Amino acid sequence: MLSSPLPPLNAHTPKKRLIVTGCDSRYFPLLEELIASIQRFPEAKNLAIACVDGGLSPDNLRCLARKNIPVQAPYIPETISKKALKKRPSLAIGLSKLWLNEFFPEFDSILWLDADSWVQESSALELLFSATETENPALATIPELFLHKPFRLRWLPFNLAQIRSILYKNTTIARLPRSIRRYVGVRPTLNGGIFALSRTAPHWKKLQEWQKIVLKHGKIFCSDQLSLSLCGHVDKLPVEFLPPGCNYMGPWHFNTETKKICELTYPHFPAGIIHLAGHDEMRLDLNVKTSVRDEKNQEQFMSLRFASLYPDVMANARKPS
Repeated sequence: MLSSPLPPLNAHTPKKRLIVTGCDSRYFPLLEELIASIQRFPEAKNLAIACVDGGLSPDNLRCLARKNIPVQAPYIPETISKKALKKRPSLAIGLSKLWLNEFFPEFDSILWLDADSWVQESSALELLFSATETENPALATIPELFLHKPFRLRWLPFNLAQIRSILYKNTTIARLPRSIRRYVGVRPTLNGGIFALSRTAPHWKKLQEWQKIVLKHGKIFCSDQLSLSLCGHVDKLPVEFLPPGCNYMGPWHFNTETKKICELTYPHFPAGIIHLAGHDEMRLDLNVKTSVRDEKNQEQFMSLRFASLYPDVMANARKPS
């Protein structure tokens, strides 16, 4: 994943570590794949995993209980429309991400992984955890800087340009002051799908404060990501920026010898965590494929799902215990 070899996940750290995710019944197969991708590593056998309930079925809950994975009821602010959540109960997952310190007070370090991600290299987990387990706890996050998604502008007459960044758009919808919109609008989004934070870090209070402000006028969806970005860019609380391989969303490269998904940039190190954000059809159907270039620059059509690349691991994980 990086130019120098990275150690795998530390199974003997004195810190009590927890991975949290969230899911509804529709994406439960992805959640199973995420769990299997973690637990296949010997060094992760005793790593705690928990799940926020975003609309799980009774069968889903029984399955997680058999795996000894606790399920946490979501955090829902009083100001949130119950009608909106009734239509899309999974929105409560995003609302809950910023309250994990209160949900799980018995843990020292908390790592959030969206259910549509899976772990290819355990070293990525170690990077995320260790980045926040410092004397001055930092938010471990991955800035969105994509080769295939350049900075977005809308060109206007007379060589004028309008900023079209996600942060500028969402801060405008949330009716934040112009000074904040301009300041964060030209900065990278801190992706809310994967991040780590010490439970005692001061960030949690600020994140929760931003959430309340953003939800007054902004959208529920991505309010967590906007709050993370505001906490890092505006409040300037400590942030550790991790490499793209810790939250890899493409462009895709595949090594046919190692059978691993790799970063597009040379020398094509294996991506640590694959995040399928934006691949809506693939997330619901294991048979959906996409075009990927291999080490010989030949086109491969393949699924990026864990169950497609590691069918034996997945089949074994789904066997009744």
